[in-house]
Amino acid sequence: MSTASEQIKRVYPKPDILRLNVIEQLQRLPDEGVAVLHDLAQELELRAAWADFSQGLAADWTVGKYADLDGALIAARESIKASRIG
Repeated sequence: MSTASEQIKRVYPKPDILRLNVIEQLQRLPDEGVAVLHDLAQELELRAAWADFSQGLAADWTVGKYADLDGALIAARESIKASRIG
């Protein structure tokens, strides 16, 4: 069973028109609203960056780039311990 949001496809104007609309709306917002939208934009950028990072990491795991990760971490820890002692 599909939800109402799945059944309705939104049609958006072209990106340049959307940008102009957003700029006009930003100019009408009080400072507090602009701050909230700024935080939202940063969150969206962070999510996009995380998605890109996650996809890259998954691809690296698939091709075996991290096959010896446990061994490398153990060696690094031992090296740190040795440098503190001696």
